[in-house]
Amino acid sequence: MTDKRHMLNEHVAIVTGAANGIGRAIAEAFLDHGCRVLATDRDAGGLQSLANSQPDRTIAITADATKASVAAQAVEKALSKWGRLDILVNNVGGLVGRPDLEATEEQWLATLSLCLSSHFFWSQAAAPAMAANGRGRIINISSNAGRYRSNTGTSGISYSAAKGGVLALTRSCANALGPQGITVNAIAPGSVLTELGVAEAKGLDPDLYDRVMSETALGYFAPPSEIASIAVFLASDDASYVTGATLLANGGWCTS
Repeated sequence: MTDKRHMLNEHVAIVTGAANGIGRAIAEAFLDHGCRVLATDRDAGGLQSLANSQPDRTIAITADATKASVAAQAVEKALSKWGRLDILVNNVGGLVGRPDLEATEEQWLATLSLCLSSHFFWSQAAAPAMAANGRGRIINISSNAGRYRSNTGTSGISYSAAKGGVLALTRSCANALGPQGITVNAIAPGSVLTELGVAEAKGLDPDLYDRVMSETALGYFAPPSEIASIAVFLASDDASYVTGATLLANGGWCTS
């Protein structure tokens, strides 16, 4: 049997929103599989603790991932340091402001910028470097809310719209980039055991946490490592014929 402990050995990856939660788990999993990782986030402390774990194979950039200029500069830094780029994980996202129709114009646009526009800008910056290698993996982190009904307390209208847009962006980019050897896929997590996710579920809607638990067939919130393992698969050669797909990681959450 092939040893897959280092299935991404010497690959170079960029992970946005990597300081905490799902992004942190993905970055750590990539490092564990032999990858070199450029990690970005606004949380300087979280990024530094990640970089300290494997300083020789990690670059930490504290920056606003919604800016196209930041994406372009990060790709250039990865190429300057390691000479290649193999994997991009567009993980950064979140709800800005109100979850309902009372959201302001600024809140609506900020949520779309964080959850959707950022994915476009980073893909735009990364694709030429991947095409130069004849191979690349772009992995977009969407959400259950982008495909099914929204739990307004923790996601809401603008967030769900943006995450639905991520799924459409994934399909379109897969079609456009496939001839260059680049696969583009999405992961749509359901209930994940991040500090933010549980705090929102319990704090914004006291009944929501229990309701989501009861509607999830497997009966638990997934640790971020379970989402990270899917990202490792999609980044590897084992997923070489998978593109334009959305992998649901929701524990059998009710889709009605």
